[in-house]
Amino acid sequence: MKFTLLRIFFLSISILTIPTLRAQSLKSLDENNGFKKYKLGSKFVMGYGVKQKDEEGADRIVIDYANETIGDIPVKAIELYYLRDTLAKIIVRILPNYYAKLIDAVKNSFGSPTQDISSNEKVSLDTTVSPNLYKDNYLWKTNRLRMEYFYSYPKVSTGAYGTKNLYLVYALNDYGQRLQRARRGLNQARNF
Repeated sequence: MKFTLLRIFFLSISILTIPTLRAQSLKSLDENNGFKKYKLGSKFVMGYGVKQKDEEGADRIVIDYANETIGDIPVKAIELYYLRDTLAKIIVRILPNYYAKLIDAVKNSFGSPTQDISSNEKVSLDTTVSPNLYKDNYLWKTNRLRMEYFYSYPKVSTGAYGTKNLYLVYALNDYGQRLQRARRGLNQARNF
C-alpha cells in the first residue's frame, strides 16, 4: 500500500514536471533571441558586410567567414536578413554530415519540436521539395520567434554529388507581415 502511494505520487509529480521542463526549454530559446551575437530585432551593423536585396525583398548579408560553432559542430555560413534595418531572420548553414549531431543538440537544448513538418515516407510529399529529396523539418515556436531545423537529402544515395542542405532558421513570428510592409513602403505615392 505504501509503495503504491509512493508510485502514484512520483508519477503525478513527473506528469506535472514534464510540461514545465518543455516550457523552460522554449523559454531559453526565447531568451537567446537569435544565434550567438546576432539578435533578432537588433539594428543593422555596418561591420557584418554589405547588404544585397534577396528575391523576397529583404536586405541580406552573407557571413561566410564565420568562425562560429554549435558545440563542436562548425558553422559554414550565416545569413542575416534585415527589414528596414532591423534583423528579422537568421539562417545558420551547417555542413550536411552533421545532421544527426545537430538535431540531437537542438532537442537536448530546446526539447522536442512543437511541430514536425517533415516530408518523407511517413508524411505526404510536399510540393516545395523535389520528389527526389526527403525533407526533415522541425519547428520550435515561442510567443516571439521560431527556430526551424531543415535537412534535405536525396532519396537514393548519390555519394558526394547528391544535393544536401542543412541549416537552422531563426525568425520573428511576424516575419511575413514585416516583409509585406517593407515591400509596400518601397513604392509610396511620395516617390512619384
